[in-house]
Amino acid sequence: MKGFWNHTFSTLRTLLAARIPSSNLQSRHGCKKNTSLSSGSFIGIYIGFVILVSLVPYAGVEAELKENTIQQARILHEYSGKDIAGHYLAIVADSKGISQVSSAVNPIPIATFTQASAMVKSIDGVMVSDEAEHRIYVFSTDGMLGTEVGGKGSGTESLQSPTDLASKNGLKIFVADKENSRVKILDHELHYLSSLDISRAGTEYSMGLDRLSSAISWKPEKLCLLSSGYLQVWDSLGKGIHRFNSKGDYLGFSALTQAIGEITDMQCRADYIELYSAQSDKIARMSGNGLWLGSYDITRDRAYQSNISSTNYADKWDELEQNYGHWVDSITEGNRLWILFERALFSFDIIE
Repeated sequence: MKGFWNHTFSTLRTLLAARIPSSNLQSRHGCKKNTSLSSGSFIGIYIGFVILVSLVPYAGVEAELKENTIQQARILHEYSGKDIAGHYLAIVADSKGISQVSSAVNPIPIATFTQASAMVKSIDGVMVSDEAEHRIYVFSTDGMLGTEVGGKGSGTESLQSPTDLASKNGLKIFVADKENSRVKILDHELHYLSSLDISRAGTEYSMGLDRLSSAISWKPEKLCLLSSGYLQVWDSLGKGIHRFNSKGDYLGFSALTQAIGEITDMQCRADYIELYSAQSDKIARMSGNGLWLGSYDITRDRAYQSNISSTNYADKWDELEQNYGHWVDSITEGNRLWILFERALFSFDIIE
């Protein structure tokens, strides 16, 4: 029986290898338009046959059939250019309990964006800002779109280039409304509460806090929250960080003491802040009370930071970034991993 299956698979592989390239050339160059059996039809018949024989309950050949069916699906994926191969591979993997075979299956995004800029955890899902569309979206844990707010404008319900989001528990959301020169505060349903300003920025402060000469103009671009609840705001115009306490009172400003390039990321650690520049691969640090601690060189591995290695799609990283832009952020919650790229949001199962 084992010899029969080996002979059958060998014959089909030979026929497939001979048939597919010929059919593809015919369709591309228009040499033959009335073939008796199209490449798609042949592939369909072939897949049906392989599924049938791969499910035959012969314990002696089950392991070999698993290996063969995966090999056939990959051959189909390579030559046919059709998603049918990927779907077939997923079916085989599910029926046979096979894992780590995602190379022929493309993940489907939950949503696509023009230019996603940030993501934070909400009470029941995640929130995503789209800088180009001037909007904020809320997605539930099952990937359904719930609330969306914004639209270009300067009113309390409008946005103009929301470049970042910050939140500790999803109850209060801070939005860097850059081109409106304000930080908006929203509730968990994205209703407007208030805005932060820097009208007290000209006041002198003790304890080593610096003084900002311009008290009106600023461009809040990056946000993060310390464990104390104090909000840190990177000002791309003033090239420094503004600080607010948990009540929204203005605490002061500290200018960046050296140029490290355009700031592309800002993170609040336990008791200090990090500013990262992808342009120079440098990180600058500032203490919680506004003292700059210097900078150092670092190269960040976006794939490692995204935690995609915990899913079945680790081998898809380069393709995902090529298709959907640079990685923006990731959120892990239980056995789910949310990964946001500039143009798409994905939700993956975390494998044990």
